[in-house]
Amino acid sequence: MEENVLKKMAEQPPLTADLLVRKIYARLEENIISMNLPPGSKLVEDNIAQVLGVSRSPVREALLQLENAGLVVRQAGKGRVVAGFSEQEIVDNYQVWEMIESYAGGIACLTADESDFSKVEEIIKQMLNLSNEDGYLPEYRRLNYSFHYCMVAPCRNKMLIRMYETALKPIRLCWNLSILWKHDLSRSYGEHRQILEAYRGRDRAAFEHLARNHIKKAGERMWTEYVRRTKSGEVSASPELK
Repeated sequence: MEENVLKKMAEQPPLTADLLVRKIYARLEENIISMNLPPGSKLVEDNIAQVLGVSRSPVREALLQLENAGLVVRQAGKGRVVAGFSEQEIVDNYQVWEMIESYAGGIACLTADESDFSKVEEIIKQMLNLSNEDGYLPEYRRLNYSFHYCMVAPCRNKMLIRMYETALKPIRLCWNLSILWKHDLSRSYGEHRQILEAYRGRDRAAFEHLARNHIKKAGERMWTEYVRRTKSGEVSASPELK
């Protein structure tokens, strides 16, 4: 798995000297969040440096930054590996998402314009058109991410936007871990529609209430399913950290 991903990374355009660490970080981060490198995958400095055609120094710095972001951990006997998450971390991540999106989106709905509303409306229409046939979930999750992000994007507090983007990274990992887990799309669509109506009506209090309730219930569903699948051996629990 790791070797195949590294080979694909090597086929991409070569990195230039400027912003080298940031570019290495971005490539690794995308492969982690997309689950090309699933939890537990080994990340060896020499291997990454070789396929990217760079020295170990910027790779080491990028890996340190990924550790600080919680996407990479050090595991006894393996070195650096892609992080998993524990049951409590799922709860923590969803609580942070709930808090930031409800507040930032509440501010954003007061300043969003018609083009912002139309963008979210188009996304929710595409979500409604998806079927329950095999293969719909990856596209649904992409649209779900866009739906939530586009409602926060008009927020004029750019520090909140950066906090929100950081908060969504482990949430996207949760989504991609559960890529084959079926959900009730009709219920999800109904909740999204209510949230959008409050957002479009610039009803900040209603938006915040609906957004918090929606994310809280999503977190509870994720936690329940994760615990069940961990106990049955379908997914691995977060590795013991060194």
